[in-house]
Amino acid sequence: MDDARELCQGNASGADIITINSKDENIFIQSNFRSNWHGPEYISLGMFFDTDDDIFKWYDDSKVNFTNWIEEDSNNELLNTCATMHTASGGWKKVSCEHLPLTKILCETTVLYEKTRLFETAWMSIIVIISTITVAISAAFLWFLYQRISSRPVCSIHNSITQIPCDNETFFIDEDEYSA
Repeated sequence: MDDARELCQGNASGADIITINSKDENIFIQSNFRSNWHGPEYISLGMFFDTDDDIFKWYDDSKVNFTNWIEEDSNNELLNTCATMHTASGGWKKVSCEHLPLTKILCETTVLYEKTRLFETAWMSIIVIISTITVAISAAFLWFLYQRISSRPVCSIHNSITQIPCDNETFFIDEDEYSA
């Protein structure tokens, strides 16, 4: 069991062999083995029998709030006894700690969750979204103005005296050709 714990602790800071503190946690691990992990039939739990206190304890010193023993034999010799979990049923079995293979352990660690990081990320996302919307609206408005200006007829008559703009209501008459 010490080798299993060292393996866990070597892979991640603060990691240790798995402890299960509730029925929900037990179901979560069991269902993930069934649907995602497809691992071994049994995994080692971080639980051992303490002969000094005559009770099972978790290696991480957390309180044993939940157990899910497949069979409750109190007649067995419990010296050097550890617990394993049947990954298909979720039931626990008592086994010799010396016969736990290192390939059938599950490690757990605590992930620190920083609220400030969440708020920084949320505010940054909000700023990016608002900026994107502002740029999109500005671009649409400028495009609208450009289309409006470019659809006007652009013509004007220049002579030395006046400049007359051209639009749909302006008619030009050349006085030299139609004078009577």
